[in-house]
Amino acid sequence: MKTIKKSSILSIPIVLMILMIGCSGSVKEKGTDNEAETGKKAVMDNKVAASIESIPTKQVCMINDAFMGKDQIPVPVNNKVYYGCCEGCVDKLTNMPETRYAIDPFSGEKVDKADAFIAMNPNSGGSVSYFESKENYLAMANM
Repeated sequence: MKTIKKSSILSIPIVLMILMIGCSGSVKEKGTDNEAETGKKAVMDNKVAASIESIPTKQVCMINDAFMGKDQIPVPVNNKVYYGCCEGCVDKLTNMPETRYAIDPFSGEKVDKADAFIAMNPNSGGSVSYFESKENYLAMANM
């Protein structure tokens, strides 16, 4: 009969603990994805609850006007931060001021993308709209 060393027995709980920590991290990341999907669905409803929050600015490519689902490259310009998904977008945001602005679909006013309330377009696959305020978004969503 083969004997097991005490050091081997003690290492089993340590290995299990490491695996559990790794799994809990994976579950948390998956939960975050589910939360993002739930948020997208809520934004896409015609009647939106007053508690809706803006899409995280840092997860939007402001050149493609698309929700990317993860943090993008920060582009600091004039004490504001814009976000792009690649070096080409960073260059445009840095050197082409018009790329940093959008038109609020409710008011028709020009809005700075760094300051905007950002929401998913209900009939598109990931594109976003920029609003002057949450109130403008809610007014548009509840029309």
